[in-house]
Amino acid sequence: MALAAVHLELVFSRPETTLSVTRGAARLLADMGYAPLLEVCLPNGRRADVMALGRKGDIVICEVKSGVDDFRVDQKWPEYAPFCDAFFFAVSPEFPQDVL
Repeated sequence: MALAAVHLELVFSRPETTLSVTRGAARLLADMGYAPLLEVCLPNGRRADVMALGRKGDIVICEVKSGVDDFRVDQKWPEYAPFCDAFFFAVSPEFPQDVL
């Protein structure tokens, strides 16, 4: 009996991808010693997908992008700068890095 290699590719919906990336970003920040919060309202009316407070009081914001189209149409992320010390995009492993 011959064995065949099987390639299984999982395809996630946009909401599933967003949830997975958000949870992964929060876990990574927690592993780095930050205290992450999800969907934080900012004073300018914007909402940070993930905001995290560091041990020294530094604030990090991560904007979650579910795909290239989501990344390209988003024009609001520069408005987060006044409310954080560092800003990052959180994307899935399949996201093309050269687009960032």
